[in-house]
Amino acid sequence: MVNGMKALWSGIAALTPYILMKSYWAFGGSAGRPAADLPAEMRANGAPEALVWMEQHGIDFTVLGAVGGIVLLAALARPWGERLPPLALLAPGWAGAVVLTPYGVATLVASAVGFTVGDAEGWSPWVGYVGGLAFAGLGLSLAFCARSYQRRTRRPLTPAAS
Repeated sequence: MVNGMKALWSGIAALTPYILMKSYWAFGGSAGRPAADLPAEMRANGAPEALVWMEQHGIDFTVLGAVGGIVLLAALARPWGERLPPLALLAPGWAGAVVLTPYGVATLVASAVGFTVGDAEGWSPWVGYVGGLAFAGLGLSLAFCARSYQRRTRRPLTPAAS
């Protein structure tokens, strides 16, 4: 069985290429990305102005989500997380596992058969692999870390008071 620390490091490894790629794009890099002006597209598609501002200033909101995923993984895998309310960690942990794992696998399969990422033209095929690996890797890591956390924090059954 995979322990929480191995799952934590596996999740970080799966997310690292995604974080690097998205950060590179947020700072103006163009390899693998369509030539479209992403902040302008975000605004045209109704994205909140705060997200547009972040993108314009080199902060990709999905990278913040990935970093949040790493913090959640760490809280589920490390002893300090056991001091937090279990439901506050297990609810997002299991929800992330259930949503991100199939989404990541579907993204990997779609990329393998030639579907592009999103509806924009010009995405490089490897972008789907990087994203799919990140989502599936985070989802699976969350599942293993949440299960490990549940086992470590399970309260012993006590006999009912007479």
